[in-house]
Amino acid sequence: MVDSAIIAHLFSVAAALSGYPAIAEPDRPLLRLMTPAALVEEVCPDAPSDCEKLVALYDHERHQVLMRSDLDLQDAADNSFLVHEFVHVLEARHRGAAYQQDCAATLRSEREAYRVQNVYLDREGRPERHGGMLAHRVCAADQPGGSGTMKLEMAPAGPRDEQALEAFMQDLNRRDASPARRR
Repeated sequence: MVDSAIIAHLFSVAAALSGYPAIAEPDRPLLRLMTPAALVEEVCPDAPSDCEKLVALYDHERHQVLMRSDLDLQDAADNSFLVHEFVHVLEARHRGAAYQQDCAATLRSEREAYRVQNVYLDREGRPERHGGMLAHRVCAADQPGGSGTMKLEMAPAGPRDEQALEAFMQDLNRRDASPARRR
């Protein structure tokens, strides 16, 4: 059983940090706790190795969040994955049919969800950071067909270097603005 107070708190954090409007509890997706093996089997039945590190996933089509049953909801690092998925829930509600409609929109969505996840971790005093690999990726010209699929490739050197510098500066500014540094 998932603690509804913690879920409500994490939804409010996702809304506050992302800027998307909050949604009332009756409009929130179903949360499905699954063993790690069941989660991998459901999400990646044809390529289980692609999902070995999967912790949670927003299934937009069925309006549900799949999450590993071994998450510790008292731990900010584990909660950060739910904050990430809740950003997707809020974005999907806000954008409607435009939500992750193509590779570029999906890549922007993932970058935003990782940004919020990392801000949450920073505010919780946690050193972990996720999604850094997306700063160096762009959508490939030859996208596969089908819903929810995207092919990424390394960004050209110029933009990749600029993105890395921008990410470094944002992280540096966040750390300089943290309450411990302002004393």
